[in-house]
Amino acid sequence: MKHRRKKNNFSVPIASLGDIAFLLIIFFMVCSKFSQDVAIKLKPPTAPGLRELSAAAVTISIDEHDHIWIQDKEIPDVEAVEWGVRGMIKTKQGAKGRTVIFRCHNAVGKEVFEPVLEAIAKGGGLIAAMGEDGNREE
Repeated sequence: MKHRRKKNNFSVPIASLGDIAFLLIIFFMVCSKFSQDVAIKLKPPTAPGLRELSAAAVTISIDEHDHIWIQDKEIPDVEAVEWGVRGMIKTKQGAKGRTVIFRCHNAVGKEVFEPVLEAIAKGGGLIAAMGEDGNREE
């Protein structure tokens, strides 16, 4: 003997789905970062004869608190610089693909930035140091 099940007709209200989607978009916009470069505030040293540099594959920065950043993400130590550079340029061809833009705050001492420069070189990167134009006033 077969028992027939009673079919339940459920309806899902879809009138509020647009509101929910809109609220989710606002939530994720508020929780996300709009710009990654805002986290690092650098005042690079000045130098005569600076020229404009095109974009490079890797950007490494050191802020005034001696924190090291690769592609605007803080890293724990100098060893991570070498392996980070290796990983980012391993598929790049030519000098342009291996160029590493190095930015350093003017208050950072050489005991901090020299090991970072050495790690970039060990990782296979070609260093392009960033500075400010000496005529600019801030």
